[in-house]
Amino acid sequence: MKKESPNAEPSAKKPWPVFMGWVGNTTALIGLFLSLAGGVTWFVNHHRQKEEYQAKLTLAQAQAKQGEYQASLQTFAEILKADPLDRAAQDLELNTAMQWTEDFHVSDIEGKSSAEQAASALDEILPILDAGLARTKGSRAADVQAHIGWVHWLNQHIAHREFGSAAEQNFRGALISDPSNVYANAMLGNWMLQNGASFTEAVQHLDIAVSTGKVRPFVRSLQLGGLIYLDAPGARAALIKAVDDMRKSNEPLDEGTKRRILAFCFEPIVTDHAELVESLSAVPPDEAWKTYLWLDDGAEEGQLHALRQDFIHANVVELEGNRQEALDSYRLLDRKLENQPGTMKSSADAAIARLSKK
Repeated sequence: MKKESPNAEPSAKKPWPVFMGWVGNTTALIGLFLSLAGGVTWFVNHHRQKEEYQAKLTLAQAQAKQGEYQASLQTFAEILKADPLDRAAQDLELNTAMQWTEDFHVSDIEGKSSAEQAASALDEILPILDAGLARTKGSRAADVQAHIGWVHWLNQHIAHREFGSAAEQNFRGALISDPSNVYANAMLGNWMLQNGASFTEAVQHLDIAVSTGKVRPFVRSLQLGGLIYLDAPGARAALIKAVDDMRKSNEPLDEGTKRRILAFCFEPIVTDHAELVESLSAVPPDEAWKTYLWLDDGAEEGQLHALRQDFIHANVVELEGNRQEALDSYRLLDRKLENQPGTMKSSADAAIARLSKK
């Protein structure tokens, strides 16, 4: 009888552990593949979400740049809905709300008054500014608080639904934390001019805003906008000082604003002698003449235009103390106006009488 080998039984049992090892390895590989697949899926989704986020952020910024502020804020709202704590988006949304506040205007829409349109828009802006003020500090907080004050002023001035001192309180509150804040000084100065407050203080605030060198076009818009047609002693002088500075600094000024300044400060038909002297005396006479020519840059032509320039030049010469030259200029102008009676001829006659007595 054949004797069995003592190793026969163990040899017969080997396939099972080998099989189980293969199963284990296969399971591990499957798990690894699934894990890798999950990682790839996450990466793809994350990449897509990042692209979508960046696209929305770019869109919101482009909308703000084009002046589509309401659409921009709506896009930012979508971004922040996905991540309410996105600080970068919050800051950009705040910038847009402040830009809209600075460039605030309403268009004519049938069936809806300008006050209603303003109220609706301001209701979108104010919560964003309030939230921005709560999370900012220093000069940035002062910027935001000044804009909150301007929203309150717009609520009163355009939406006609707010009364009281909220605007001024916010402007002055911003100045407490940042005395040289460009927005608070410019906005408070303009607000004071529009509301009949201290003219001297208003001009000081506007001068401080100009001196910062920041957001110069916006500051000039509030400065000139507050002074043009302001019926107050010193308004014309302050206005001419501002535009003289703009001329020398090569700052742009649109033609419409130039025409309004000319009418307010230099038009012989509506400006009396004292007002004209205030305008021409705001800066040295030679500078005043250069600024006048800069404002009256040849857009208008014709005999009447030339006569107006002759009249202003005669006044400049008189202010320079050149009595005889001024008298000769007025007499020449008077002869040219012999058959054109009116305010300018009356002013020339008065000047001739005034200088002839000296």
